[in-house]
Amino acid sequence: MAQGQIMTNGSRRSVFTPKPMEQGRHLAYKQAMEGEYVFGVDRGNSPPLETYNQATAELQGIIQACVREGKLLRAHGSLWSLSTVAVTAGRLIDNTALRLSFEVPADLAEPAYAGETAKLRFIECGNSVAALNDHLFSNGLSIKGCGSNNGQTIAGAISTGTHGGAYKFGAMQEMVVGLHLVTAPGRHVYLERKSAPVMKAAFAESIGADFIRDDTLFNAALVSLGAFGIMHGILIETRELFLLNAARFRRPYDDTLKHAIAICDPTLIPLPAEASGFPRDKPYHFEIFFNPNEGTPPDEAIVHIMYESSYDPDHYSPPVWNASEAGLGASGLDVMGTLVGKIPSPLNKLAVPFLNSQVNQEFAPYFKQAIIRDLFRGEKTLGKTLACGIGMPVAKAVEAMEIAFGAYRNANIVLPLVLSHRFVKGTQALLGFTRFPVTAVMEMDAVNTPETRAYFNEVWKRLDAAGIPFTLHWGKYNAFLTPERVRNRYGDAAVDQWLASRKTLLDDAAVQQVFTNDFMKAVGLAG
Repeated sequence: MAQGQIMTNGSRRSVFTPKPMEQGRHLAYKQAMEGEYVFGVDRGNSPPLETYNQATAELQGIIQACVREGKLLRAHGSLWSLSTVAVTAGRLIDNTALRLSFEVPADLAEPAYAGETAKLRFIECGNSVAALNDHLFSNGLSIKGCGSNNGQTIAGAISTGTHGGAYKFGAMQEMVVGLHLVTAPGRHVYLERKSAPVMKAAFAESIGADFIRDDTLFNAALVSLGAFGIMHGILIETRELFLLNAARFRRPYDDTLKHAIAICDPTLIPLPAEASGFPRDKPYHFEIFFNPNEGTPPDEAIVHIMYESSYDPDHYSPPVWNASEAGLGASGLDVMGTLVGKIPSPLNKLAVPFLNSQVNQEFAPYFKQAIIRDLFRGEKTLGKTLACGIGMPVAKAVEAMEIAFGAYRNANIVLPLVLSHRFVKGTQALLGFTRFPVTAVMEMDAVNTPETRAYFNEVWKRLDAAGIPFTLHWGKYNAFLTPERVRNRYGDAAVDQWLASRKTLLDDAAVQQVFTNDFMKAVGLAG
């Protein structure tokens, strides 16, 4: 197909461009490929629902072309993942221009729906978290949970199980109550849980989709890794705007902090005087950072706690934030982004004071009040960084961190490295990596070097040897995963249900092949 050729499937928004290689935002991989379909921005020439339905037809035409020509296909968003979960050796679809957002007509909601119809939003797949935040803010609403940054597309974040740190709410997919999946050249479906009906069949009819209510299919498709066709539309539950009282401070890594970690209770940790006025009845976010270059274990940890309170628009001012700096909800990966290009060579013990000063600068104490829109934003990735998210039962978190400390100590190397714990309520998604009732996510964030990858692998091996049950974030570095380990972590029943659900929704073997990539084969999910 010639460069710049407009697709002939009834729409004029997508252009296919040959492209020999794709590289993720964090430069964690290179993927050989044939080319990419890129959608143009909607110019508002048609009513929004008509434009949405035209995009569905166009996506079906792209699938049809790939089936006909025997090409592999994957839809991607902002290429945030550090694994190859979202790419393929065939063709990609850049969906970032598909960013319509819809309020839901009250008369299309199921009378049995337990929530508030006015807080439902139907979101097209290419919307970024930032765009969604802005859209909701203009309506006095907020998302319920967010990752540490806002650059991911909604579909990409949900499909890979992006977890955030709302430990009483859960990972980002927990706000989803309906999914519109384009599953074949002649089929697309709108999917809900049977146990939690939200919309009438007329809603599915308005987008021309088959209407399916099935808990197992929904929980499989929720974290689907891009393997269930194209996630075009997502129905989410939002909430009223709320204020987060955020405190980041150092405190001793002592028995009190270890106990708070082991039972996921941030209220056990005394707040500094600067945060004495923060209400403490609604804890929201709990995160602990460690700099292993200060010791294994270090004497102190960096604590990041957020408590909820009411939002008052008449007395709210967004916190001062420099666009060249990481957002206030920054993760360890943000710190690594600042270090790329600054790291001295050779990297040895003489570099430790510099590394420590940089970490201290990036994780300086702060005490702020802000809404999600103004807290979780602004990753400043500048080069090759690497991150791994390890999910485990909260009761194993302290032991696992001690194992990570020991592996670093024994390696006798110096790495730009930040270790942390975030805590998240467990998910219903069959392959959601936050699968434990309260999941502690141990994050390992570093610059991407052979030594870093060797260290990550050593930590995985030691956790395995210690008998700690753990999962790995699908969208981060996860080379430890094998078919056997995936089944061991999630159980045969969950994996088999996920595979069977995929065959049910992608009921054409040729389409299944189109949406099978090398990542799926490597982890045993191509069946």
